[in-house]
Amino acid sequence: MMSENKNCAPLWNVLLGAAIAAAFVVLFFSMTTEQNKSPLDLGLRIEGQVPPNCVCLNETKNAPTNNTEVLVSETKNAPTNKTETTFEDLLPLLKNASMDDNTVIFTEVNDAFANPGSILDLFLESFHVGENIAHLLDHLIIIAMDQASFERCKSQHRHCYLFQIDGLNFESEKFYMTKGFVDLVWTKIKLMRRMVEFGYNVVFTDLDVLWLRNIFKFVSVYYDITLSSDMYFGRPEDTGNFPNTGLFYVKSTEKNAEVLNFWYEARNRFPDQNEQSVFNEIKNELVDQFQVKMRFLETDYLSGFCNYGKDLNKVYSMQSNCCVGLANKLNDLRGVLDDWKKYMSLSSEEKNNGNFTWTVPRICLH
Repeated sequence: MMSENKNCAPLWNVLLGAAIAAAFVVLFFSMTTEQNKSPLDLGLRIEGQVPPNCVCLNETKNAPTNNTEVLVSETKNAPTNKTETTFEDLLPLLKNASMDDNTVIFTEVNDAFANPGSILDLFLESFHVGENIAHLLDHLIIIAMDQASFERCKSQHRHCYLFQIDGLNFESEKFYMTKGFVDLVWTKIKLMRRMVEFGYNVVFTDLDVLWLRNIFKFVSVYYDITLSSDMYFGRPEDTGNFPNTGLFYVKSTEKNAEVLNFWYEARNRFPDQNEQSVFNEIKNELVDQFQVKMRFLETDYLSGFCNYGKDLNKVYSMQSNCCVGLANKLNDLRGVLDDWKKYMSLSSEEKNNGNFTWTVPRICLH
């Protein structure tokens, strides 16, 4: 038996060498084929792999791997996002609505504010009667918080997005500082953070802000955040100014995405507070920790019922803040548009005299 094993050894060595060679050949072609496949072909997601101009932070690892969903029609088949996580289905809408420098404007609406003759109609009308700003509607995305407002949006505007959160109902009017109101206003910070991560500069505007002139005159890339004020004390970079987050701009940088995330997470430190109150609490932290450059704009330009400019030659927007109740807002915002139309009908000489001013607010609390 020993001699038989010795005689068979050369044959076994030949067979073993051939098997090893064959294995290497199979492995080589397998690796070559796999290298030519994309991560989606392999059923894998490479963490941190994102489209151009994206800055993805905490939520990237949870992003869905199915990227085949395509937005066919922005106003007919816009997708519904119920996960409140990645918002990747917003990308086609952002691309179509953005300006040449990747800037978009967005607002939020629910059923109460979207009914015919309600705030949505006045908001959209302001762009048409404003001073050469109708083209800005091409860059406006309306976030509908329920199905009814989404259907209404589609009948009025091109860029509409349905955003629903499981367990939350945003259809009815949300009274100031109720739980429903607080939940609603915080959604804009989450949405804005994601847009900034995607590489877009973002202007958020509350629906009760009437645009009268082009506010981009005041937006400078030098600042990370540019925002309106409830109270302005004379210096644009003074954090002692009281912010108004009903109208503000955030430049797209990785740092600013982190800032928005910090702002959103600060909600846990100040329970039951809205996003504006929390921003006022943490604004100095943002400067100290993130070196945020922020600019507060004068109320003479970006006005609100809390504090407004009386010279219509200077006013760029007017908001019905310091006003409680939808009916009150509607009444006085209609008055704003009526006053503006009368002002626009004046001659240049009459406008320059500065004698014409607002007749509102009338019934809003202020």
